[in-house]
Amino acid sequence: MRPDDCSRAFAAEPLDWPAVRELLRPLAPSELGRRALQELLPRTSHEAEQALERAREMQSLSAEAEPPLAGGSDPLPGLRLAQKYRRTLDGEELVGVARLLRLVEDLGFWMAGRRAHLPTCAALWAGLPDLAPLRTLLDQRLDRRGAVVDDATPALARLRAAMAELTRELDLVLRDLAHRSDLRTAFADGHVGQVHVRGGRRVLAVRQRHAGQVPGIVHDRSQSGETIYVEPREVVERQNRLAECEADAAREVNRILTELTRFVLDKREAIELYAERLGELELAVLSARFGRQCQGRPARLPGAEGAPDQGMLLRAWRHPLLLAEQDKGALEAVTPIDLRLGGDFDLLVVTGPNTGGKTLALKGAGLAALMTNLGFALPCSEGTCVPLYAGIVADIGDEQEIQQNLSTFSSHLKRIREGLERADGNTLVLLDELGGGTDPTEGAALGEAILEELSLRGVPTIASTHLGQLKEFAFRFERAENAHVEFDLETLAPRYTLVIGAPGESRALAIARRLGFPPEIVDRADGRLVKTDGDTERLMTEMRDVKVDAERLRGEAEQRLVELEQRETELASDRERVRLREGQVEAEAQRGLEERVDRARTWLERARALLPQIPSARRKEVAEVLDGLAEALGDALLTERRQAFLDRLKKGEFVWLPKFKKRCQVTRVYKARRELDVKLGKHELTVGFDDVTFYESL
Repeated sequence: MRPDDCSRAFAAEPLDWPAVRELLRPLAPSELGRRALQELLPRTSHEAEQALERAREMQSLSAEAEPPLAGGSDPLPGLRLAQKYRRTLDGEELVGVARLLRLVEDLGFWMAGRRAHLPTCAALWAGLPDLAPLRTLLDQRLDRRGAVVDDATPALARLRAAMAELTRELDLVLRDLAHRSDLRTAFADGHVGQVHVRGGRRVLAVRQRHAGQVPGIVHDRSQSGETIYVEPREVVERQNRLAECEADAAREVNRILTELTRFVLDKREAIELYAERLGELELAVLSARFGRQCQGRPARLPGAEGAPDQGMLLRAWRHPLLLAEQDKGALEAVTPIDLRLGGDFDLLVVTGPNTGGKTLALKGAGLAALMTNLGFALPCSEGTCVPLYAGIVADIGDEQEIQQNLSTFSSHLKRIREGLERADGNTLVLLDELGGGTDPTEGAALGEAILEELSLRGVPTIASTHLGQLKEFAFRFERAENAHVEFDLETLAPRYTLVIGAPGESRALAIARRLGFPPEIVDRADGRLVKTDGDTERLMTEMRDVKVDAERLRGEAEQRLVELEQRETELASDRERVRLREGQVEAEAQRGLEERVDRARTWLERARALLPQIPSARRKEVAEVLDGLAEALGDALLTERRQAFLDRLKKGEFVWLPKFKKRCQVTRVYKARRELDVKLGKHELTVGFDDVTFYESL
């Protein structure tokens, strides 16, 4: 599926996703993450579940504990162009590849030490091909700026050495000429002793009228014409040899870059996999940053612990674009929206004044569904649950399809028809101002028929309308429910609070009175309204009141459940902190013990060195005492915890070196020799098992 088709399947444009994406863009750690965000398409259910779990894991870390993502680059655009146009990558592009490979390699070590706490993020590094040989080759051939190093090949080393020697000889000859006493008057004022470069050749600045004193090739002249730049004949041959060496070196450099490009393109699929996995990690970090910024979190999925078995439940949802306006001071506050769909009803009809609150509720539900599918945190409270829909149908807005010569109403019908063709129980349908744009009676009849079809199919649907006839739909269909956005008659503005269980009133006459319409006109309009039967109206009012009360009690009960879950989570976190603290205390005690044992061993070895000075009659007895002491010191170290630590030692783990009082990362383990290599700062050293202990941090 093409990106534009995929975006249409999830109504990305009508739901303001492009604008929200730009809002998220600055939160990406690097250009690679920004490209991953730009190219991100709706995911499969499994991919979305994994992305959400990575986002949760990243948000469980503090901002200071984020993975070290600095120093990477995004080489994929260059690789794509090189592959498409069969061109050679330049040094800077090749170094970008090396930086990417090095970052992924370093993050692998970082993940290895946190696999227990970040299992889904660490799984990104599973099955990655080994590109260390390619990274090593690039590091050997290029410096950090992308220039080919002198010893990249023996041929280049010879050429660069010859160039350096010829350059040194040229400079010596030119300086000697420039300082000859018989030529001093020939050189231009301010240029005596200076060597210039023109056209890649070293030259001297000579007065025009003394040109004959310095025979050679003229390469340039000043604007005034009084100074000419001469390549003395004494250096022409050397400069020719230097030019030949430079040309040969340039050809060798181009050959090296071409060869490196071929090696890189041969591994293009693996490099793209590296970039894809790193991009996924950056998206998780982006989500965590957004979650902290908006005090939000990734939504739970239906059926997860503490979540409903099915349906959408938004708690205190705030639209990201409105939050951005609030941050800029353009809005005083953003009113949170609670919304429920699924469970005991699949279809929600939102009615009331045509003031914008209904559209905001629809867009909020759709954007929450899309962002959940993409794996991002939502600006919402704990307890929010969003299904992973297979698609979203959204008929929102009044844009006319002028190119197809369609009216507003026709364009609405076209989008609804296309949506009905693919709508099923796993598709979220959002219909804004259903039945509008045409005769109210016919519009209401058509709208009711559409809602009935969606209800019979079990399609999760939210529809807004200001047509009174559609309010009765939810009373006649078991799986449908009414809702309205609260409206302030004093300010004539929506309060943006969605109330489920009761239809809204259009308030047209009340608004007219509030705006100062002539009373006789409003009264005349009121007299012409078709009045409903009193018993029917009373019954509907009672049903509405009961539903609103039930919804309020339901919300309070859900809030209490969320609070209980949060308390349980806090208690579990406290227990985990206590457990980690116990482990840390034990580790500190073990380190202290090992440091004291190490000092005792030092004194023990000194005592052994004194054995020859002890009388032979007592020497054997003292040696047995020292052997027993050495055995006791060895037993003092091998607690069960330490033995388990030694058994699990592997590359990527972190250990503590008491001798240096440093935390180091293991790069290799030699279990047969009871030794390991560790990275201490910029250096690597080999230490024995007895020289390290475990390291744990909170």
